[in-house]
Amino acid sequence: MTYKRIAVIFSAGPGTGAGLARALAPTHNLVLLSRSLPASLPSLALGHVADKALLAATYDGTGRSLRGAVDAARAKWPDARLDVGICNIGGHWAPGHFLDKSVDDLRLSLDAVASCFDFAQAVLPALLDAVPPPAPAPSPAPAPPNPTLFFTGATMSLRGGAAFSTIAPGMFARRALAQSLAREFGPRGVHIAHVVVDGVIDTERVRGLAGVGEGDDGGRLRTEDIAHTYLALIDQPRSAWTHELDLRPSVEKF
Repeated sequence: MTYKRIAVIFSAGPGTGAGLARALAPTHNLVLLSRSLPASLPSLALGHVADKALLAATYDGTGRSLRGAVDAARAKWPDARLDVGICNIGGHWAPGHFLDKSVDDLRLSLDAVASCFDFAQAVLPALLDAVPPPAPAPSPAPAPPNPTLFFTGATMSLRGGAAFSTIAPGMFARRALAQSLAREFGPRGVHIAHVVVDGVIDTERVRGLAGVGEGDDGGRLRTEDIAHTYLALIDQPRSAWTHELDLRPSVEKF
C-alpha cells in the first residue's frame, strides 16, 4: 500500500537513518537518499516496506540530485503531502591536532553544511505546500500535524573540543542554519527541529569495533529510541513546538 504522507531522509545509512525509516514506514511513503543508494538498500534492513511506498535515490553531492529526488517523489505519489524532511548527513570525521590540520580539512567539514543547505532548499517548498489550512473553531476533527524539517546534530553542535578544530565548526554552522530556518519558516507553519545526539549510537559498526552489550544497559543510544523521539516531535501541536533537544544514554557524562 501507499500513504498520503511522504518523508524524505537524507543520508539514510544502516544506523540512525535506517531506524528513522523503519519508524516512519507505517505512516509514510519513504524517500531515502545517500551516496551509496540504491545499491546499499539491503543493508538498511527495512523489513516489509513495499516497493511502491519506497523511492531510493543517489545523492551525487549536488543540490540538483536532491531536488530531483523530491520531484520524483511528488510525481510518484501525487496525492500525498511531503510533510517530513530529515537531514541526517554526518560530518567529515577526522579528529587530530590543530597544527597538523589544513584549511582543506576544515572545508570538508563545511561541505556537510552546504549539503544541509541544499537539502533544506530542496524540501522546503514541498513542506510549505503541506502546511494545513487553519481549522475552523471549534473543529471536531484534529488538525493534521504541521510539516517538520529535522537537522541531526551532535555533541560538537554545542561545544568544541581538543582535536576537533576542523569538525566542530561545521556542526556549529548546522545548528545556526537550523535556528535561522526556524525563525523564518516557523511562523509560516513549518516546524524546524535540531536534535543533538550526544553519545555513541549502537550500530552494527560500533558493535563490531567495541563489542556488544552496552546498548542494553544504557551505555549507547539505540536507533529505534532515537527515532521514537523524532516521531514525538512530528506530532507536536503548533502551540508548543520543540526547536532543540538533546538525546543521550542514561550513563553519558555531560
